[in-house]
Amino acid sequence: MKTEFTNKVSVAIVAFVMIACGTGKNREKTVDSTPTVEVIQIRRLHPSLEVVLPGELKPWDKTEVFPRVRGYVSKVFVDRGTAVKKGQVLTELEAPELIASLNQARAQAASAEATLLERQARQRTSRKTYHRILQTSQTKGAVSANELEVAYAVMMSDSAMVSASEENLIAAKAQMAAQSQLASYLIVKAPFDGNVIERNISPGDLVGPDMNGKAMFILEDGAKLRLTIAVPENLANAVGEKSTVTFTTQAEPLKEYKAVFARSAGSVQESNRTMVAEFDFSNEKDRLKAGLYAEVRIPVRRSSPSFFVPKTSVLYSTEGVFLIKAENSAAEWVPVQKGNSLDSLVEIFGPVHEGEKIIKVAHDELRNGQPIKVK
Repeated sequence: MKTEFTNKVSVAIVAFVMIACGTGKNREKTVDSTPTVEVIQIRRLHPSLEVVLPGELKPWDKTEVFPRVRGYVSKVFVDRGTAVKKGQVLTELEAPELIASLNQARAQAASAEATLLERQARQRTSRKTYHRILQTSQTKGAVSANELEVAYAVMMSDSAMVSASEENLIAAKAQMAAQSQLASYLIVKAPFDGNVIERNISPGDLVGPDMNGKAMFILEDGAKLRLTIAVPENLANAVGEKSTVTFTTQAEPLKEYKAVFARSAGSVQESNRTMVAEFDFSNEKDRLKAGLYAEVRIPVRRSSPSFFVPKTSVLYSTEGVFLIKAENSAAEWVPVQKGNSLDSLVEIFGPVHEGEKIIKVAHDELRNGQPIKVK
């Protein structure tokens, strides 16, 4: 009986020790809470990327045609949709008072010219008379000194009258030219080849420079279009010369077109932090219409390689954008800026170097300075 009791006590003691040992192991596992993380290296790449930006197709030239002088519309030769050539007459105006002023200026110029011719003839006569008297005066006693002085005075007076008449004629001709120029504005011509896209006048309308901002016609040249794009600040240096872009429009979403880089503002606008760039498109057979919006695919390439990391390695928090380095078995938050995306990778800028190890899947539970174990 004693032996049986002793055996039961021994079994109980052994079971207690085993339970105690198991509890100790569990306690050790609970205490060791250091997270194990997977790391990846920062890579330096120089890829060719493609970004999609909205654009607008604008006409090569576009202008509003206003009258330069006040008058009544006499004839209108074009309408909305009319194709015109440079110098083609669009409309004719009537201004009787302007024509009267032109005729008066012509009469004054003719009168000034006649006066000049008369005085030039008188000048030639007085000059000849003076030279004859001067030659005769060489014979002693033939001509008095007074006669010589009078002939000289007449010659000089006629010369002064001729000079005054010449100035009057120049002024009269200038006035006639100015009135003639004003009269020429009564015939309104197209400033370039293009199409009339708007007409706002009819015969009999009184028009003038003060039309309250309403043009007689609006012309645009759509034979060549400007594809205008607002390039974001982070891509301002990536769009370079000789770039070719592809684009589509809502009018024909399945058809792609190409345009060649032509010019850029070379400056970022303060209002929206974008740089305006233009790509030229030869619009043969009026394939596209000016004013259409386009979805533009732009190839961009950095001037030098940059750093790329997996998108999962970028941590977004209320404090900013971070990478988490694995330095000396501890997590280190590094502030960075995000650039372009490339498949599963994203471009980053900040105090990082190629080959540095960062946590592959970043999350905000890994605090700055927290101990970690690297897998």
